Amino acid sequence: MPEINSVKPEFSVILTSNIRGTNSLQQLHELFIKYRKNVVCSSAATIKNYCYTFGLLMQFRSNLQLEDLTEETMILFFEFLNTRLRKVGKKLIVRIYKNSSVVSVRGGLSAFFKWLVDRNYLVTNPFRKIEFPKVTYTDPRAFTSYEIDIICNAVNTKIKWANLLIKKRNIAIVMLLIYCGLRKEELLGLSLNDVNFHRKTITIRSYTTKSRRARIIPLNDELLPYLDDYLDYRCQYTSQSFFVSGTLDRPITEHGLKHLSNIISRTTKINCHWHRYRHTFATNFYNVTRDLLTLHILMGHSSLKMTLTYLRSLTDDHLTSQIKRLSIGQFY
Repeated sequence: MPEINSVKPEFSVILTSNIRGTNSLQQLHELFIKYRKNVVCSSAATIKNYCYTFGLLMQFRSNLQLEDLTEETMILFFEFLNTRLRKVGKKLIVRIYKNSSVVSVRGGLSAFFKWLVDRNYLVTNPFRKIEFPKVTYTDPRAFTSYEIDIICNAVNTKIKWANLLIKKRNIAIVMLLIYCGLRKEELLGLSLNDVNFHRKTITIRSYTTKSRRARIIPLNDELLPYLDDYLDYRCQYTSQSFFVSGTLDRPITEHGLKHLSNIISRTTKINCHWHRYRHTFATNFYNVTRDLLTLHILMGHSSLKMTLTYLRSLTDDHLTSQIKRLSIGQFY
């Protein structure tokens, strides 16, 4: 651990007051979060992941100190994750972490460790010599057309909503996700001014996105009537949020969206996690257009590699049809 006098002045108060106390690592992580939130301007989803992964580390060992952040500790931490009881539905079970989940947890912690190393709190990142697990995505995440029909039918006719506003809102939410592929945070952050019916566009503000990049998504003509119909029923609301609560004049909350997702899942017997709509949009847009670059822009990804992971739901029929298009007479 570095000497106190070698640490940058802006952090000396924290280190001298409680560097060996049980909360020193917690305090440093709180400072890291403030830095990421106010200086780097990381998205809410990224900040949430940082807090979640650090919370897992504290569950493993709540009294961890800076000198405990070693490769051995990280190995024992992931062993703990793979052997602890986790709540799945109403049951407590032991479930091995997927490679993708390991990468996600490691990424959230590694960002914090790198921040500590850059500021001389740590000598080396404890993940430095630990290899990343290989991640392959093979499970199809997009809804099939049959599942989409079931979901739309349930929202429109089967589920008894509390009032007509909630019904129109929920139909608009589902259709917007299918036709635009928004992230959950982007949908929650959508305001009335972001939807331009004249230009037929939706503006996704940078502060709501994971990549912190604003983008404009054209509105499909088939989507417009659902949004317009919903707005007719929310005309008495003063909230500037596009999607509002069904009971109060305020934006719909993340809890409200989760409740909606659970209702649809119970009714349809389909896993209707919100991110599956994003996969559905990506897969079907590419199936229709074969335009990977435009899809990359519409999805708001920072890399084409990320966009490609959303296309794992492409069917064998699609691959076969693409192969059949090859002709030696068209080769360069």
